[in-house]
Amino acid sequence: MLRTPGALRFFPWAAIARLGVAMSRLAVLWAVQGGTGSFGQAGAATGAFAVADAAVGPQVGRLVDRWGQRRVVSATVVLFIAAAIGLAIGSARGWPTWALIGLAGVAGATAPPVGALSAARWRKVVGSSDRLRSALSLEGSLNDVTFLVGPVLVTTLSATVVSWCGLIAAVGLVAVGMAGLLTARWSEPVPAGSSAGLLVDRRLMSSRFGALFVANLAMGLFFGGVPVTVTAFALAHGAGALAGPIAAGSSVISLTAGLVYGGTQRGKPLTVMTTVSVIITIGAAMLALVPNVPVMFIGYGLVGGCVALILIPAAVLLQQATASEVYTQAMTWINSASAIGIAIAAPLVGYLVQSHGWAVGFLATAALTAILPLTLLLTRPVLIVLQHDAVSTDAGS
Repeated sequence: MLRTPGALRFFPWAAIARLGVAMSRLAVLWAVQGGTGSFGQAGAATGAFAVADAAVGPQVGRLVDRWGQRRVVSATVVLFIAAAIGLAIGSARGWPTWALIGLAGVAGATAPPVGALSAARWRKVVGSSDRLRSALSLEGSLNDVTFLVGPVLVTTLSATVVSWCGLIAAVGLVAVGMAGLLTARWSEPVPAGSSAGLLVDRRLMSSRFGALFVANLAMGLFFGGVPVTVTAFALAHGAGALAGPIAAGSSVISLTAGLVYGGTQRGKPLTVMTTVSVIITIGAAMLALVPNVPVMFIGYGLVGGCVALILIPAAVLLQQATASEVYTQAMTWINSASAIGIAIAAPLVGYLVQSHGWAVGFLATAALTAILPLTLLLTRPVLIVLQHDAVSTDAGS
């Protein structure tokens, strides 16, 4: 894929920027907590960042589709950098809580949707072919790498240097990466120049896109519930420090599975997605029976390692369901769907774990995740058309 004309001009820069974005949310937490000494204020600032990102991101994506990546994102990135630096300074100098939360909200609202920008460029340089599935698999694996490395880098810098150091590092990576990405003009998609509808482009108001939105919301429920429960499991077994390595192990397996899926091109997207969603749901429930930490490494490695085999086929179906003129907005709405799921599941599962223990947490996560295979089965008549289009395109190319 990297031998594709134009790919090396934008993809490495997108990887750098994405690492910065992957660091940002946790970096906000460290910066505010270090400056105020309060996890409550740090949590409020982090929540403001996440909510603003989920709410405003699709509108930024809509502007990108209409006016182009360079014109829109060059402005929003400047705001992101200014807000994040202001938050670092404010945390260090003891600014009022409302100012820190406000700056965190601005940073979240203007955080660049790097994954959507990069995927749109892949769609332009490779076209609608089987190679796009490989490109999306590469994107998915890169996402696993950045969200594996990013939190570790933030924690290391903020804990060993100064609390706001991780945030400054994230800003630097975003600035450098986006500068390189936005100057790669040849791969930038042509802006549509128009948009229909008020908050959501009418071209996205379809049953196909709605089904994918709900499916990604269900994956967000999984993403929100599992980290809380794995952490509770580790603490209950006197191994709290191993919660991170348990999650990291599953990310490595997921990364590998995504690369294999993209390289082999085997399996119809909807079929793979449905089958693996059933496996993840049952697997999450069975984790409630895990007796010790070594078994959890294996069990959650297998369950969490399947994530890429849902996200990548979903991305393939999404590019079939949406016109290129609204693709960036579509991807940002999908990201917001996942964020909504996380926002619902994390506190709910956290309450159940606090009240009834980690085993109930896994059962609750499984029950929430069951919405995914149920959605895919109920909407199969709608999504099967997208799968047929994807397979037909692959055969033709």
